[in-house]
Amino acid sequence: MPSVSVVITTYNRAQLLSRAIESARQAGSDLEVIVVDDCSTDETSDVCAAFNGVRYIRLTSNQGLANARNVGIAESSSEFIAFLDDDDLRLPGSLDGQLRELISDERFAFCYGPTLIADSRRQLPTGEVYPLECPQGDIYWELLENNFVPMPSVLVRKSSLLELGGFNKEFDLIEDWDMWLRLSERWLVAAVDEPVAIYRKAIAESEQMCSNPGVLCKQCVRVQQVALNSARARAGSRRQRRYVKRKFRETAYEILMAGATNSLHEGNRQLARANLVSAFRFRPFRTLVSGWLPWLIFAER
Repeated sequence: MPSVSVVITTYNRAQLLSRAIESARQAGSDLEVIVVDDCSTDETSDVCAAFNGVRYIRLTSNQGLANARNVGIAESSSEFIAFLDDDDLRLPGSLDGQLRELISDERFAFCYGPTLIADSRRQLPTGEVYPLECPQGDIYWELLENNFVPMPSVLVRKSSLLELGGFNKEFDLIEDWDMWLRLSERWLVAAVDEPVAIYRKAIAESEQMCSNPGVLCKQCVRVQQVALNSARARAGSRRQRRYVKRKFRETAYEILMAGATNSLHEGNRQLARANLVSAFRFRPFRTLVSGWLPWLIFAER
């Protein structure tokens, strides 16, 4: 039985999938690679057939990332699982180091690390690293403020995933933050210092599910609300709950304002205005004094 199962979820990205598979195969010394095809209509099956030893599972209908990840969990034969999207890459040998950290203490549910941010077109690192610091141990309250755990960086115990019932299919954009919150509510978290993956940065033209900041932040609000209703959060002080909600609103505002700026530079005036409207809902006064007020009033709708 392999030490690690790498679950790659994919949908109509045959042109990127080969690099993801190859990177996964080089990420550890004892692993299996499982590709879960969420009912693609392109040459995904041909790409997988070109690799020896890669398990290819094609779903009969497109049901989203959370469902595809859950299928991968069920089909895996290892106690430890890594997840990789078809447009992200694993760094060579990265899983071996994370596995050592994870098995060093049974109280750890998962291990994560920094990722190199890459441009959306060529998947080349831009020099940006996220996150710059990786808290470990009991990270629950820190994680409630913002999702700083990159999906392609995680190695997790299969038993913990199964105990929680897998990924929540109601959150089709931010199912990962929901899962990390539920795991960190009950168990400790390990981290490594060196980058372990390359994450493709989303822009509007990249057709990534996370390329619309407004929609993403709206779902993040729901995830945080669910987490704040958990037993762990309710046991915290009122001050703690108010603090994490405020910190999230500040982060969401910054993301949306950056999204508005990027959309404007890319010539997408409609998306720029949509991001500004969403930012206004999080921080009305800051949006009004930011100098973007004319866009809220006069930009094309």
